[in-house]
Amino acid sequence: MPKTPARFNLPELMYKLLLTRRFSEIPCSHLDQIEIREPSVRVCQECVDLGDTWPSLRMCLTCGYVGCCDTSKNKHMDIHIKETGHPLIRSIEPNEGWIWCYPDDAFISANSEQLDESMPVVEK
Repeated sequence: MPKTPARFNLPELMYKLLLTRRFSEIPCSHLDQIEIREPSVRVCQECVDLGDTWPSLRMCLTCGYVGCCDTSKNKHMDIHIKETGHPLIRSIEPNEGWIWCYPDDAFISANSEQLDESMPVVEK
């Protein structure tokens, strides 16, 4: 699939600044490990089982696991990354597709030049 032309994405820019404190992307050495690009579910099942809610969802790009973000009470994605060592997650919030690489501490935009193809942006 061809890459989506680069566009200014304010929420993505805000996340990048918040997480990295820089405007430019740093190289990620793990992008060749992307196995799954789109979610099969849009809930954190562990939170559902606990009767809890979550502010945002993230998806592991290695196995497709979907969990709540690190600002949530339960931090299920953070637990998944620590237990598995999988390096990459992406946001699956509406109109987002950014990637975070844990080992490289790198924020990658959905349409980054580093990607072979653009990360699909989740629709509402």
